[in-house]
Amino acid sequence: MTRTLDDETAASDPGHVRLSHKKLRALRPDLYGVKYFFSWLFIKAVRSTRQKLYIEEALYNGDSRGAVVVSTSPLLVAAYSEDIDCVAILHFPDFFVDEYKLSIGSQLLTVNTYGGGGAYSEDLIVGPGCTGDWTRFHPIIAEFVSDDADRIERRKREIGEPEWRRTLQLGQSYLQQKPGIARSGRPFYSMFPAEPIKHS
Repeated sequence: MTRTLDDETAASDPGHVRLSHKKLRALRPDLYGVKYFFSWLFIKAVRSTRQKLYIEEALYNGDSRGAVVVSTSPLLVAAYSEDIDCVAILHFPDFFVDEYKLSIGSQLLTVNTYGGGGAYSEDLIVGPGCTGDWTRFHPIIAEFVSDDADRIERRKREIGEPEWRRTLQLGQSYLQQKPGIARSGRPFYSMFPAEPIKHS
């Protein structure tokens, strides 16, 4: 049983990767460190603990699919959802390109959790293979928050070439249709619809 996910549904290809707090801290330093005092301390601690637990459970139980680098400056990754037949474009710090030895076309692993009800997230370009079961998804790029390299590589080898091609194609199409628009790649925030990219 999970504490933050819906146990009524189960992923067909669960990620089964463990969270690296060191890596998560690089993307979400706000979940670690102390920035507030007195009454704010407890509230921040509870929220941070809850989000870290959610990310940890999502990585292990969420649906694992292909993700492909579609730009290196800025660094953009297309994370594929089989259920919605679309990609979410995620923006990451440019120094990840060197840190993870990335280039356009580099294959990564996304672990997705889903939500339903209401309209589709406005940044998603829904494909013909959409099942209609979900209207939004939360992608997390496993390599950037986990040290389970063997498990990640093993799962990537199980993904067929058609999915990798589909992910790259959808990512390139998205860049043409929505230039300069991407989601934050930071776990938890990557569930929210894309916005204009903010350059630091």
